[in-house]
Amino acid sequence: MRPALALAVAVLPLAALAPAGARAASMDRELAADRSALQRAGKPLPWFGLRLGGVVAVGSAGDSTPTGGGASLYALFDGREFLADVAMDVYVGNRTHLIALGLGAYYPFVAGNVTPYLGGGLKAGWTRFGGDGTFGLIPFAAGGLLVGREGYVQVRAELAWFVAVSREDRADRPQGSARATGPLITLGLAF
Repeated sequence: MRPALALAVAVLPLAALAPAGARAASMDRELAADRSALQRAGKPLPWFGLRLGGVVAVGSAGDSTPTGGGASLYALFDGREFLADVAMDVYVGNRTHLIALGLGAYYPFVAGNVTPYLGGGLKAGWTRFGGDGTFGLIPFAAGGLLVGREGYVQVRAELAWFVAVSREDRADRPQGSARATGPLITLGLAF
């Protein structure tokens, strides 16, 4: 009798929570359906997200390879045949700074909920990769995977390759200016 009583005591709270979980799942499906209907109607809503990641300056004015970690805030527009985003990046590390605002455009290969994409864009910002720092344009090419185009929560993994157009100088090496270039790897979550 005691095992049956212990089982009943353990299961009753879970049974009480089950209807609340079902209601929450139903609300999530309704929100996702509303969002998908608006997007199919030609009204692309922005996804607002946060990406965390790292940057590595393979070519730089530094003696070694400067690296840094940071975050990007972004708004992603899904036009079904294209993706576009506006982003603000802040990455810092050992002799590494990347602070930029940018625009990107991408081609999604699949119209479904999960799609790989390729594209690129242009950022303007201040960079410092082992040198004295510089302000300029930063074009980039990117590829990634977007999960959740038709849901309410979206996950985005991306690998980008950037090139800082402005040359960065070093005070101790007058002839040693360089253009920083390298990968930027991020994982993001958007709502």
